[in-house]
Amino acid sequence: MMRWLATAVIAALFALNAYLPYSALGGRGNERSVRAHVAAAAQLVGQPLPALEFEDANGNAVRVGELLERPVLLTFERSVDW
Repeated sequence: MMRWLATAVIAALFALNAYLPYSALGGRGNERSVRAHVAAAAQLVGQPLPALEFEDANGNAVRVGELLERPVLLTFERSVDW
């Protein structure tokens, strides 16, 4: 019984692996759509950073102008509710 169940689960995973890249669910954020924006983003390299405001780890507002000549690590997280 367990071998049959394991075989069915593995077969279902292979089927999902074959189906998802072509479905609407798997199509969001794929490599083709990400690469389409690279050329537009490359034009921004070397341009001054706009006046942005971020939250630090404590929730305090920090402006980009306050960070001049300081090392900065920005972390961008991907949101699941697009």
